[in-house]
Amino acid sequence: MTGRSLKASLKGIEQANKALTRNALGKKALALELGIARSTVHNFFSGKPVDRLNFEEICKKLGLNWEKIVDIPANEPRTEQLQDTTINNNNFVGREDAIAHLNNLVNEGAKVILIHAEGGIGKTTLATKWFELQGLEYLELRVVTTPQNLNSVENWLRFNLRDYFKENPEQDFITMMEQLKSKLQTRKLGFLIDNLELSLINGAFVEPHNSHYVELLTVLAHQNVQSVTLITSRELLYEPDVMKLKTFKSYHLQELKDEAWEYYFASCNISIDTVALHEINRAYGGNAFAMSLLSPDILSESQGNLKVYWQDNRDDIILRHPTLEKLVQRQFNKLEHDNSQAYKLLCRLGCYRYQYMTVISEKGIYCLLWDEKNERNKSRSLRDLKNRALVKFSSGGYYLYELIRQEAVERLKLTDDWKQSHAEAGIFLSTLISNNSQTIIPKITCTKVNDTQEQVYLNIENAETAVRQELTKQETIALEVVYHAMEFYEAGCFEELRQEPNLLNNAFFQAIRNMVLEYIDCYSHLGIVLYKFALTTHTLGIIDGREGKLIESNKEFEYCQRSFQVSEDFFQTALVIATRVKEDALMVNVLLSLACCHYFRGITLHELGIFLHQIIKNDESKKAFDESKVNLKKALKIVTNLSFEQQIEEIKKAIHSLEISENSCNTFIARFLIELA
Repeated sequence: MTGRSLKASLKGIEQANKALTRNALGKKALALELGIARSTVHNFFSGKPVDRLNFEEICKKLGLNWEKIVDIPANEPRTEQLQDTTINNNNFVGREDAIAHLNNLVNEGAKVILIHAEGGIGKTTLATKWFELQGLEYLELRVVTTPQNLNSVENWLRFNLRDYFKENPEQDFITMMEQLKSKLQTRKLGFLIDNLELSLINGAFVEPHNSHYVELLTVLAHQNVQSVTLITSRELLYEPDVMKLKTFKSYHLQELKDEAWEYYFASCNISIDTVALHEINRAYGGNAFAMSLLSPDILSESQGNLKVYWQDNRDDIILRHPTLEKLVQRQFNKLEHDNSQAYKLLCRLGCYRYQYMTVISEKGIYCLLWDEKNERNKSRSLRDLKNRALVKFSSGGYYLYELIRQEAVERLKLTDDWKQSHAEAGIFLSTLISNNSQTIIPKITCTKVNDTQEQVYLNIENAETAVRQELTKQETIALEVVYHAMEFYEAGCFEELRQEPNLLNNAFFQAIRNMVLEYIDCYSHLGIVLYKFALTTHTLGIIDGREGKLIESNKEFEYCQRSFQVSEDFFQTALVIATRVKEDALMVNVLLSLACCHYFRGITLHELGIFLHQIIKNDESKKAFDESKVNLKKALKIVTNLSFEQQIEEIKKAIHSLEISENSCNTFIARFLIELA
């Protein structure tokens, strides 16, 4: 706070509330008697900074000594005024650029700035914070009712002329506007018009209030006034008489980035997982309101562990908080009332997942408007969603935040458009797949050499290169086609879908079916081959080591573990595909193969630990034992979940044997050290 702004301490606020009761005053009446804005009185009793003169006047009216009410930091002399007016506090994060942008617009001559963004993103918070940082008192016109019962601009103007400016208002509205303009030419003041979207339908003011709003904004945008007006709205304004004003500007407020959420959560003592943080931020669209609502739940339900909370709640984010649910529902409801075609499109867009294909092209969106033949109307519907910040644009296409998508899905399911939407989406995506479907099979180049073991090394290196490659675009699209087909035919898994009579003779679907099955089968077989490579290489390493060929032995042990790692990666890739198509039988087979890979890796590391102990490499031996235990436990977890009793017992025996070896080696080392002593 600067020297011209003060805020009340908690104890001071308590005394002020008692003084209100003692003086039989309400906060509204206090504002009226002092001739100041109600927002100023509200800020005073909320412990927020207010202008020093207003602070002293409030205290005087309540019969309080302002010096005993003011909040002074413990480490600062009482003779100094509070200095901290920065935006660096836990409840206002990640908006440095937004504050700077507003400053630039004002410095360039803007008088009225419309801050545009979806609900909950932090528009009002930004506006009030900007006024606070400027030390600028502001009057507020809050549009909080339905369009049918809008707050009267005329009544608001008359009230403020009389009670704030101490001016006797004229009866004629235009004359009152001239009175306001005259006052603002000599007085620096802020205006906040909040929730303007409630006075708009498709960017135009609702009748009969349109002319009054246009006149008000025209006066507030006059180049001679000393005021700055900030407007918050979920919709853009397209009134021609307003848009032509040179001092009227629009500013789209972006969502909070990962860094802002991380800072806020860390300040709440929440442990950060970067992957979970990125996913949760994207799902909620960087929504500031959601961020503040989630933090108490993360602390209470997951002991402050963000990763655990997200794992438990990622599938039902909109139901976590009724407040968020209602916020989203209101945006949908208003769109349904104002623009039925754009509303229909928004609901249908819920059929896409935006996970593996993160954006959808315009063609993929327009195909969902199958009942609209006019291409320009399709373009208008998409534009209207963008203008309400309900659809986001990124490089290459459009997408919905998961928070919006879940509401769209719920509403789409209530219509007759659910199946048709998935059918149209699947057909559109199928056109993006080329005729050469064999690109789905991973290729591993085999370089032939004379040395057999060197051949194995080269194959392992080539496999490492192949497995690091992400799914191709066509492979990803193919899996999305399967998803839409499953939704259309109401198939619970890929196996059910393959048995659908309408698809048995469908050549295109059979090609995709073969792609998916061959993909899973190919990667599973590659995983098996690679861990068999590893077992062979491990055996050679033990033999060469015992024969004193340490260079060869070390290389063989290195490639053994690399081969095991690539094998695991192949199995994980196959598992991802099987999971996406909900193919339970294939998932079980892949999981069992993955468990075998972990098991054999654990066994080889156990044997490696014993070998290293024998050649007195104790640190390396301990590391091998530790990694062995990790892999055996991974294998045990998988087979336990699959309820494979025989495998469970085998792995438990292997873990027990490993513990015996560890104890034996530790005992030997301890005795050796005692003898040395």
